[in-house]
Amino acid sequence: MIFASGLAKFFMQDGTPTADFVKALGVWDHRHLIGALEILAAVLLLVPRTATLGFVTMVAVLGGATATGLTHDVEGNWPWFPFVLILVMTIGAYFRTPELLARARDPKSVPNPGKVGKIVSWILAGLLSLATLASGILQLMPPANAEGAAFIERLGITHIAVPLGITKICLAILFLIPRSSAIGLVLMVGYFSGALATNLTHGFTLPEYLPLIIILVLLAITGWIRNPELRQRLLGRPLLGNTGATLGGETGGDYATTS
Repeated sequence: MIFASGLAKFFMQDGTPTADFVKALGVWDHRHLIGALEILAAVLLLVPRTATLGFVTMVAVLGGATATGLTHDVEGNWPWFPFVLILVMTIGAYFRTPELLARARDPKSVPNPGKVGKIVSWILAGLLSLATLASGILQLMPPANAEGAAFIERLGITHIAVPLGITKICLAILFLIPRSSAIGLVLMVGYFSGALATNLTHGFTLPEYLPLIIILVLLAITGWIRNPELRQRLLGRPLLGNTGATLGGETGGDYATTS
């Protein structure tokens, strides 16, 4: 479904009802980029070795689609459909990529970064969580001035500002707690991908949405260091059972290097 959606964006003809719908959502100028990302996410999710990376990428793509739908009042648009797809994928991931939930089930069963990795990842996680938490709290309050109100209106989130603020607070807490950090990471990627999509589809310039790109890069770096279990499959170290293996200075239980 997602692969076909991505492919269709490369062959979309101007002047058709579909093109008009895409324009109303504000994604016409970015359709090729979105199409490429959808195709990439679908392929990564399909290949067993990149399934975990594919799941995270797919959540980012669908997070962007959900945000685009929620911030554009277009007839015939059901903004929650991509979110439903995320829920369906999550059920599949429970069985196909158990490493996504391994830390939540048993923190001792997954590899952990070394001492330096822990320090770096905690600093990054702390900064990202603090920034997200502060932003969420601010969204629960009325805009401090006319500029703030105009910014929220420009984003198209006036009607959902408070729910988004609550969501940010919950995500920051999930991301900061070690046991739920992998889940929090994936959800944070989805949320900030949605925020980036909202900026792109509402005419924001690169300097305005560059901070969101930086946040997504920092999330990727933090996840790579802090949650080694998410990259084990990509590196050819699948979940094999309780081996008690040590991986490149990372200690943990359920992963072993395959030759």
